[in-house]
Amino acid sequence: MSHSIERARRDLGRRLREERRSAELTGARLAELLSWSQPKVSKIETGRQAPNAAEIVAWTQACGRPQLAEDLVARLNDLESMWVEWKDQLHNGLSGIQSRMVTEEEQVRVFRVFEPLIIPGLLQTPGYARAVMEAANRKNRTPSFGIEDALHQRIRRQELLYRRGKRFCFILSEAALHQRRGNSETMAAQIDRLVTVSDLSNVSLGIIPFDSSPPYLPLHGFWIQDESSVVIETVSAELTLTHRSEIEQYTHVFTMASSGARFHGQARALLRRAAPRTSSR
Repeated sequence: MSHSIERARRDLGRRLREERRSAELTGARLAELLSWSQPKVSKIETGRQAPNAAEIVAWTQACGRPQLAEDLVARLNDLESMWVEWKDQLHNGLSGIQSRMVTEEEQVRVFRVFEPLIIPGLLQTPGYARAVMEAANRKNRTPSFGIEDALHQRIRRQELLYRRGKRFCFILSEAALHQRRGNSETMAAQIDRLVTVSDLSNVSLGIIPFDSSPPYLPLHGFWIQDESSVVIETVSAELTLTHRSEIEQYTHVFTMASSGARFHGQARALLRRAAPRTSSR
């Protein structure tokens, strides 16, 4: 499970433990008041078990602080919404995921995207996107139905790049330009697409060269959407972070990674450097 989710669960447990202590209740006494087992109280306080909303309300009432229930239940709801299993999203196939993303991204004004090993979906050519989706189906052990519709939806998402009032900053590791998806012709076309997109006035494309040493280089990709959320795709799920502290941390990391990137003419030089290698394989 994601470290972010574990930390959020521990933070919730810590808040509940602080309220118990402020009420001068032992864990055993609180368990007695709630008709729970003492190990249950301990598991909640240490983040090994997440309480439900009713249990939070009962806890705060037993501690004489019922006014805190609303805030703590909101934290619980944030925790539960972080982790959306791919198997729940995939019931409509990849097309369903792409359709959802079209709707959600319509509301976002500023995108900040970091990817170390893959070209982001908003910048993918149809051939590259097909290779990515076929790999996703293999990973998820799902049939390849609906790929054509999913491709259509992904390309439809790219209309956002031409919308007034939307801004994009993409930071890619140079490795993403050389990690092959599809054949050499697919990769050559993908590099050409990046060169074209880099000329858009509302798009900033930065490439972190192999020989660059930014203050911090994240090991996974993430999308910061406005100042409201960070979306991370893991092997098994999509993680959405909405707590301000998490968003601020990822924004800081994005800034550090960006400091090692090359933009404009230097970025296009790195793209040209990658193009002959992809076409000669």
